[in-house]
Amino acid sequence: MALSWIRYLYTARYLRLIQMYGLARNRVRRGLPTGSSMVEGTRLSDRVRPPRLPFLRPLRSLYDTTLTFLNHTVSYPHGVRWDDPEPVKLWRYNLHYMHFLHQCDMTAARQREWMRLWMHGNPDPRGEGWEPFPTSVRLVNWLKVWWGEGVGAGDAPLLASAYAQARHLRRWVEVHLQGNHLFENLKALFWAGCTFQGAEANKWRTWAAQCLVRQLREQVLADGGHYERSPMYHSHVLEGCLDLLNIQSAWAEQHPELAALLQNKAVQMLAWVEATTHPDGQIALFNDAAFAIAPAPGWLLDYGRKLGLTWSSPGSFIHFKDSGYVIARDTNHYFIVDIGAMGPDYQPAHGHCDLFSFEWSCGSQRVICDTGVYAYQDPIMRPYVRSTAAHNTVRVDGAEQSEIWQEFRVARRAYPDMHCVEATADGTVHVAGSHNGYSRLSGRPVHQRAFSFRSGHLVVLDKITGFGLHEIEAFVHFHPFVTLKLQAKQTFDLLLPTGKIGSLCYKNWQQADLHWGWYCPEFGNREPNVVLRLLSRTHLPFQGQLEICLDHEER
Repeated sequence: MALSWIRYLYTARYLRLIQMYGLARNRVRRGLPTGSSMVEGTRLSDRVRPPRLPFLRPLRSLYDTTLTFLNHTVSYPHGVRWDDPEPVKLWRYNLHYMHFLHQCDMTAARQREWMRLWMHGNPDPRGEGWEPFPTSVRLVNWLKVWWGEGVGAGDAPLLASAYAQARHLRRWVEVHLQGNHLFENLKALFWAGCTFQGAEANKWRTWAAQCLVRQLREQVLADGGHYERSPMYHSHVLEGCLDLLNIQSAWAEQHPELAALLQNKAVQMLAWVEATTHPDGQIALFNDAAFAIAPAPGWLLDYGRKLGLTWSSPGSFIHFKDSGYVIARDTNHYFIVDIGAMGPDYQPAHGHCDLFSFEWSCGSQRVICDTGVYAYQDPIMRPYVRSTAAHNTVRVDGAEQSEIWQEFRVARRAYPDMHCVEATADGTVHVAGSHNGYSRLSGRPVHQRAFSFRSGHLVVLDKITGFGLHEIEAFVHFHPFVTLKLQAKQTFDLLLPTGKIGSLCYKNWQQADLHWGWYCPEFGNREPNVVLRLLSRTHLPFQGQLEICLDHEER
């Protein structure tokens, strides 16, 4: 019990005063009237007009009465169970988001039918579907219907419901969570303020615009990366920025500062997305990131270009100093390494123990990969995908780089200290740094890691300083298509089904073994993959080397 309280205190110490206020406010307001009554006679503002471009369409998830989210399918032939306890909470959240309103085969009549189903199936504002985040996402999806197609003859009750949802959201803005949740709340309220007539809606718009300016300056770092350091959530926020730019003719004159800032930040974020996208067209899987949740990078880049935004193409060497990523790329290889903090101290919910982890693609084939994320509520897989052992980095004495616990919490966490990030004249990229994540252990070990990468050739040097006897492990996770075969002492061949693609050798490590791990490229999808573990039980200081050579060939 004492240890849990200590861990809780180490977690809470990083919270901001506004987050503590939000937690206290929510506790007080739970016992008060909900403030979400329907407003009869709700009408659209004269600002509402068709967007410049069609909004991005989601992947198809609705088939008649069958819904598929997170690779889990549920059928409701006798009516939707909005509070169905069988799927996990995130699945139900996706149901309440109602992204499927905009899938390609959805007619206007069918859209209204689903909106009415939600309205009649969720009368209690204390229900899960009324929580601020799903309310924010759903509200924008409803508003997009009217911005794109106008108001139908029987839409009055739906307009009243949407207004009530916005009023409810204004009351429960997630200042206690911050991050992408707060951005989503503010975006929805701003959009609602642009959509509805009346003094109350104007207050939502004005207040949300002011808050969005502050949040964009804070959440989008100087190098264009989102401060939660997750390519997936970065893409979510970017889509929201592009959507607001898509309808800016309706509000830009009233909020010129927000319009200018959105354009500037969207350009930076698009450049960041393009640079952090593997040759297979998908995002890197650092921190909480998975495919098929946010729009794919190609969709976002095309959306930005059609909105008239321009940015410089990524070069062969990119250092995102603020968000903490280094990328080396050429026509045959794509290499990316995480050298940054796990996220803002007051909101590390989507951070993993992946400091100094890396991914490597050869051609369009991922060879060395991050684990990704399987589920937020799974009691076994959630701790695993966040753990140090699930990433291509080093663990000391079985401890985690950062003290992750429950689904989203972090107590003491590792901070990097970068010594060198440079590209030399011959094209070799050098990255070297250390972190203090293990200094809480006896002997105060410090992990130092240096990378030397040049097309097809990588040398990783790990050094652990400190004193005393310790167990040092280094992990390398391979794509499920890749297998390893022991070729000679301390040397492995790397194989695809079509043949050998490279080799791996190590020095100074006492032991090497192969075991099965999990590769989770999408929520609800896990594939077994080979993991190499290098091990030494030794007195510090210790130094070990890993060398990998990959040969590119279109296969």
